[in-house]
Amino acid sequence: MSEFHEAIIIGGGPAGLTAGIYLMRAGIDAVLVEKMVVGGTPMNYEHVENYPGFPEGISSKELMHRMVEQARRFGLVMKEFVEVDNVACENGRFTVRAGNEIFESLGVIVSIGTVSVKMGVPGEAEFVGRGVSYCAICDGAFFKNLDVAIIGGGDAAIQEGLSLANIVRKVYVIHRRDTLRAQKIIQDRAFKNERIEFLWNKVPVAVEGKEQVESLLIEDTKTRERSSIKVDGVFVYVGARPNTDFLGDLVVRDEAGFVVTNEDLATKTAGLYIAGDTRRKSLRQITTAVGDGALAAVSLEHYILEKR
Repeated sequence: MSEFHEAIIIGGGPAGLTAGIYLMRAGIDAVLVEKMVVGGTPMNYEHVENYPGFPEGISSKELMHRMVEQARRFGLVMKEFVEVDNVACENGRFTVRAGNEIFESLGVIVSIGTVSVKMGVPGEAEFVGRGVSYCAICDGAFFKNLDVAIIGGGDAAIQEGLSLANIVRKVYVIHRRDTLRAQKIIQDRAFKNERIEFLWNKVPVAVEGKEQVESLLIEDTKTRERSSIKVDGVFVYVGARPNTDFLGDLVVRDEAGFVVTNEDLATKTAGLYIAGDTRRKSLRQITTAVGDGALAAVSLEHYILEKR
């Protein structure tokens, strides 16, 4: 038996929550489904300093809790641990299947964010949960007073490295270039942290160990010389990609898998909109996700009002 709502929001991060707030305020019956805990990727970070309205910054979890409570205040129904398997559209009506649950709607907003890209080196898959992690906030406590490696040089890598430095004994940042991509303010903080050591022009070759991670084999990108560093954990931040297989051919994707939209965030399928990190864009931040959520909601609102 299916459950009908005028709008279904798939994904409960900043974009999805903002879309829900806008739709509910507009009088559109909407439901939000999230495969994990509502709050999205920011729940994995420690602190946000560039979100307007908070001069001293704000805890990432606190910011997302506030968004969740605001959405609840407007009556948005949020269903956690509901993973969508398939979205279909026939005769202007969408069917969203998630396990044993079936939702029907006039329109859909997809705001699922991205998933971590794997290194693809020997030992990575074998040691997931035994020293290899993709979330420092989730697993950092397990490495108290131990040595760990961070793979990557973007905002996520350096932010999580700073977070880990409060817990662990030593953080090695492994980066394939000799400069970081992270924002300068984050870089400066990391360079000043005595617990963080940068290993430039290095790439991971293999994760080594017996029952747990014991070391990381790295290679110099210039000399091809290999060396091993003793670490108890490896945290991977080499990129992110959206997982939109459940949308099938309802959307057009670019070469990296991100969904192509028009300026109103509409896809090639009428009534289907993409918001946040899932879509092709040049900047992926909480602020841009919130903007996407608002625009997608208003676009969908106009679409639904025409369909009523």
